[in-house]
Amino acid sequence: MKKRTALSIGLILPSVIIVGIFVYAFIAWTFAVSLTNWNTLLPNWSFAGLKNYIYLFTQDMRFHMDLINNFIFLPFFVLGTMILGFFLATLLNSGVKFESFFRTVFLLPMAISLVVSGVIWVWIYDPTNGALASLFQILHLPAINWLGSMTYALPAIIIATIWQYTGFTTSIYLAGLRGIPQEVLEAARLDGAHGFRLYWNIVIPMVQSSTVTAFVLMVQLSLQMFDIVWVMTQGGPAFATDMPAVYMFIAGFKQNFVARGAAIAMIIFALTLIVVIPYIFTAGRITEEEA
Repeated sequence: MKKRTALSIGLILPSVIIVGIFVYAFIAWTFAVSLTNWNTLLPNWSFAGLKNYIYLFTQDMRFHMDLINNFIFLPFFVLGTMILGFFLATLLNSGVKFESFFRTVFLLPMAISLVVSGVIWVWIYDPTNGALASLFQILHLPAINWLGSMTYALPAIIIATIWQYTGFTTSIYLAGLRGIPQEVLEAARLDGAHGFRLYWNIVIPMVQSSTVTAFVLMVQLSLQMFDIVWVMTQGGPAFATDMPAVYMFIAGFKQNFVARGAAIAMIIFALTLIVVIPYIFTAGRITEEEA
C-alpha cells in the first residue's frame, strides 16, 4: 500500500510542481506587481497598496468603457454560441445524411487560429473589396464600414466570435446528446412526448451538465477575449470594441504601465473565478442528478 501511495505521489508530483510554478506562482507574481508603483519601463517595487485598483474603478474612463463593452459582448456571445451549438448538435444527432461532412464543417472554425480567423473576418467586412461589400453591391445596397463604425464594430466582432466558437459548444452538446440512453427517449415517446415537449422535458434536462460546462467556458472566454479583437480592430474605433484584456496588453506592454496592466489581469482573473468556483462545486452534483 505504501509503495502504491509513493508511486502515485511520484507520478503526480512533477505535474503539481509544473502547474505550481507556471500557473499559481505567476498569478501570485502578477498580484504582487499590481500592488506596486511599477508604471515605468524600469521595475519599481515600492508598495502602492490598492492604488492601481482604485484608479481603474474610480478614474480610468477607458477601463469603465471596456467593462461595459465586455458585459454587452458577453450575453450575446454566450447565448449565441450555446443556442447555435445546441441546434447544430441536435441536427448532427438526428441521423442527418452526410453527418461526417457536416460535423467537419461545423467544427472546422474551432480548429482555426484566432489570428487567422480575425484576418478572414477583416477581409469579409472590408467596405471596399470584402465579401459583404460585394454582396451589398449585387443587392444595390450602400456599403457599410463595419469595423470603422462605432455602431457596427462590436456586433461585427460578436458575429465573428460566435462563428469561431459555436463548433466548440456543438461538440460539448453532441457528447451530451450521445450520452442519453435511447431507452429513456423511447419511454418518453411512448408516454406521448414528441417534438418540442420531448426536448423541453427530457433532452434539455439530461444535458444540463453540458449546458453548465458550455456556459462556464464561454463566459471565461468572453472575459478573456483578446486575439480576434486585436487583429480586427485593436479596440477601435474610439474604444468601441475595447476589452479589458486588450487594455491590459496595451497598458502593460505598450504604455509600460506594468502595475496597472497587472491589476487589470487580476480583475479579469477575479471575474473568471466568480463563474468557475460555483461550477467546481456544482458540477459533480449535476452529474449525479443526471445519472
